[in-house]
Amino acid sequence: MEFEQMQKIWDEQKGETMYAINESALHKSVSRKKNAASKRINVVEIMLMIINSTVAIVLLTDAIMDNEGPWDYAGAIIMALTVVFLMYFRAKRKKKENTFDRTMIGELDHAISNSDSIVQIATIMIYYYLIPLGVFTFGKMLYFGASLEKWLLIIGMFLLAFFLVRWERKAMHIPRRQSLINMKKKLLED
Repeated sequence: MEFEQMQKIWDEQKGETMYAINESALHKSVSRKKNAASKRINVVEIMLMIINSTVAIVLLTDAIMDNEGPWDYAGAIIMALTVVFLMYFRAKRKKKENTFDRTMIGELDHAISNSDSIVQIATIMIYYYLIPLGVFTFGKMLYFGASLEKWLLIIGMFLLAFFLVRWERKAMHIPRRQSLINMKKKLLED
């Protein structure tokens, strides 16, 4: 059931049509939205931790085997630090989950909070992840040298990642969060 679905009731005293909301169906809808938001943020956090851990291990292994100097060690440390940050961010978010009421408004607040977390991660991905990682990668390519094809490929991949993260944030996460906020406003009005 969507929020806009209502049941018509005829008020005989006033002689006019009134509307009523099926609270049980609305609560189920809010719970589904909360669970979907929780699942989305959990998948994003876990996948980012797995990917960054894997990259950190590969870079560390590469640094040990090739002994190219501090670049690979620095890359491994940067990637490991992103995993530590994500673990901290996740623990902080999980701790906050226990503060929400188990009411319809509480579950809606929980869904909004999870949507805020996804928007926050998307913003962090752009400014505190892709840009520093790009600077590190381009610095390494300048230091060790790279072919024109490699430069074009790496620049293309960073640009693609940058635009996809921005698009996902603007086209999916922000509108989803806004619809939850609008739903809460409508519920509080009534």
